[in-house]
Amino acid sequence: MQNGPTNGGLGVEFGNGMVAVGGSGGGGGRGKRKAALEEVSLDKAMQQKQRRIIKTRESAARSRERKRAYIGGLESLVTQLEEENARILKEEAELKKARYKQLMENLIPVTEKRRPPRVLRRACSMIWQNLGKMMFNFHSFSTGESEDC
Repeated sequence: MQNGPTNGGLGVEFGNGMVAVGGSGGGGGRGKRKAALEEVSLDKAMQQKQRRIIKTRESAARSRERKRAYIGGLESLVTQLEEENARILKEEAELKKARYKQLMENLIPVTEKRRPPRVLRRACSMIWQNLGKMMFNFHSFSTGESEDC
């Protein structure tokens, strides 16, 4: 309980926000009536303040509930996207594996189908071959060229 200075010198202020005003210069009956009117107006202000507090709390509760619902939706979306991402990564790995296998299957026949090394074939019979060598040797001997064979 406090006296006047905090409430503008109107009287005694109680902890619940009500103010009792003393009659300082008026008749006995008039002071009580004035105090009762001020008490009613302060009581009305307190009720409005209490209503605002209650509305604020209810609004905050609704806001928290909306936030919970929003976060729940985001969490379910994250779960769904993670599952889809895992499925796509698995599918990609399988496709890479199949593509690699197909490449290997296509490469192996190419290495197996390689042309055999070139074999020099002789078109002439042995006689013609010997005759050709002798002529080549004679030609290279007379011109001074060396034999490549």
